[in-house]
Amino acid sequence: MKKFYLCKLCLIVFGALLAVHGVSANERFIPLELFTGGEIREDKKIKFTETNLVFGEKKRKKIVGPEDWKNPQTGEAFKVYKRTRKGQSGLKTQLFTVTNDGQCIGRVWDSRRGGKVIENGCKFPLGVWKVGETRSFDGSSGGKPRKIEVTILKLGKKQRDKVTFNWKLYDGSGKLMDDNDYTFSPGKAMTKLNDKKL
Repeated sequence: MKKFYLCKLCLIVFGALLAVHGVSANERFIPLELFTGGEIREDKKIKFTETNLVFGEKKRKKIVGPEDWKNPQTGEAFKVYKRTRKGQSGLKTQLFTVTNDGQCIGRVWDSRRGGKVIENGCKFPLGVWKVGETRSFDGSSGGKPRKIEVTILKLGKKQRDKVTFNWKLYDGSGKLMDDNDYTFSPGKAMTKLNDKKL
């Protein structure tokens, strides 16, 4: 009987500690290095660490940085990562920085269709997220309003575990434009894309 009460007391104390520290079994910190393919650290800080990674099954994608970039419309300076992809229509270049108060890394510029500036983009979740959690972000692409929804599908428990999430893009009228599932793995950046053709 004493063992039972001792175990129960241990569980109560452990539960209280989890509540105090805001730790949950179904949530974790997602580091920026999971997006860049860089070495994942133990601390829970979002840092612009260096990367120079060729990735993807056909090795056509590359991410480098951080680099300095100035928004051509506002003159505002950012630290960015440059991601390129070789394709049939040439080289696609996208620039990414931390956005939405550290909740995401998102595009700030995209070379497609003559090049466009993107405001408040969100392409990859950062910081503490829960399994099944959905967050929405309002922004613009080339001056046109956009809404983004990110939902965590698979999370793992450790910072070095891969992450799978759903990413949806809506136009200003609420019409769904893109619906993709992404998987990012440590040291490899994006390892899987499920593009749900609309």
